[in-house]
Amino acid sequence: MKIQSMFQKDIDRDINGVIKVSQDDQQSLKQELSEYIITKELRRHFATFFDNYVKAIDTPTDKIGVWISGFFGSGKSHFLKILSYLLENKEVGGKKAIDYFVDDNKISDQMVLADMKLAGTIPTDVVLFNIDSKSEVNGKQSKVAIVSVLQNVFNEMQGFSGSNPFLADLERKLTEEGKYNLFKEKFEDSFGSIWEESRSDFDFIQDDVVEVLDEIGFMSIEAGRNWCEKATGEYTYKVEDFARLVKKYLDKKESNHHIVFLIDEIGQYIGDDSKLMLNLQTVTEDLGTACGGKAWIIVTSQQDIDSITK
Repeated sequence: MKIQSMFQKDIDRDINGVIKVSQDDQQSLKQELSEYIITKELRRHFATFFDNYVKAIDTPTDKIGVWISGFFGSGKSHFLKILSYLLENKEVGGKKAIDYFVDDNKISDQMVLADMKLAGTIPTDVVLFNIDSKSEVNGKQSKVAIVSVLQNVFNEMQGFSGSNPFLADLERKLTEEGKYNLFKEKFEDSFGSIWEESRSDFDFIQDDVVEVLDEIGFMSIEAGRNWCEKATGEYTYKVEDFARLVKKYLDKKESNHHIVFLIDEIGQYIGDDSKLMLNLQTVTEDLGTACGGKAWIIVTSQQDIDSITK
């Protein structure tokens, strides 16, 4: 008998040395879920998180910030991804994420498992990303860098422009008035290209945009040109405006709809910049106040939160 035949799984299979939040192909997701081992320490973290998360479902709270710390290779990014799968109750390999925990008896505590199952029944939008990959090159120099990235990925999650906040606001307004699909259809009919593929070249298609906005009766030619001139300037990000956008979005959804922002490696992004830490704190506080526990922010860092704040 060969030693390799003694193992349950093929020992020649490809195993990721480091879990990356951007790696979301089905094969990788299935491997991450099926081979995830719950240690004693992880069991305690799952219990703590889901106990607090489930309590917020029925009782409004402003305590919606989660800081996951650990040294490089400790598994914090993997833990973050697993939380995202469970909160969304994502279907991977033909079954729900929670079923991987139930079928393999990963969590023996039935109370914790019940909380995890309940969390999976709540309709939840999950926004998982590495902040450095979503940030602009000079973004860290701004004191509103955190909220700018969050607002951009929030726009992108809804299908709006994730790189031009002015365009995202326009698309949101068109959606509210029921004209966004008409706008996209007219744009493609007139110029032969799909809007989502063309909007990144906004500087070169301003006349086309103005023409379509006028054609659908949303904005006059003159108003459209004035808006385009404004849209080429600098966008002003405000934490309170972002919190208001998220609340407005949640209010339009079904009762108890949640949104969770999961941000990887925020500690390295913040470094020793107190402005960025303050921005993260302010965003978390304002989201907690505005949304009452329906919007959460979960981050990972190689340093614990006390080290960052000091």
